[in-house]
Amino acid sequence: MKLQTLTRATSVMLALFLLTACSGTVETDVLSIFSKPKPLLPCPQVEILPGAETITIFREGEGRDLVDVRFEGIIVPVSGQCQYVDDDTAVIVELILRIGATKGPAATSQSEEFPFFVAIAEKTGKIIAKKIFYSPIEVEEGRRRATVQEELEQRIPLPGLKTGGDYVIIIGFQLTREQMGLQS
Repeated sequence: MKLQTLTRATSVMLALFLLTACSGTVETDVLSIFSKPKPLLPCPQVEILPGAETITIFREGEGRDLVDVRFEGIIVPVSGQCQYVDDDTAVIVELILRIGATKGPAATSQSEEFPFFVAIAEKTGKIIAKKIFYSPIEVEEGRRRATVQEELEQRIPLPGLKTGGDYVIIIGFQLTREQMGLQS
């Protein structure tokens, strides 16, 4: 009698163990334990274009002295992350960008709209996409400086055997010809 009870108890415990061992989600891939882990794919490099990290906005007219400055802006370092999607045929890059503004002596309001761009380029330097954004910044009354944080998402299709590491995301202020000449 004791042997029969012990055999039943052992059978029940074995069945419970097997049920617990097999529990999981529908997405469990039994063969994945035999395969090598998938290598991490690289994110695109993110750069601020030299010479386009600052902007000076002057009042209307010909004056270009310090007293003619309405606002100055600066793009400060960027952070972000990337994620491969659609069976690694695209990468989505989430960027966090900070833009700082300083109100100048010629400012007639507490706010200014700062134009900036995000471009996607191949490592060869060929630009494959570019979009211009506008970031309004309001400086509190009685203050001279303010900062905003912009959160952007860029999707890059990956043809052939390309990875995110084959691309560069370039960020900078969208400068006018006059502003580019003043930056040198």
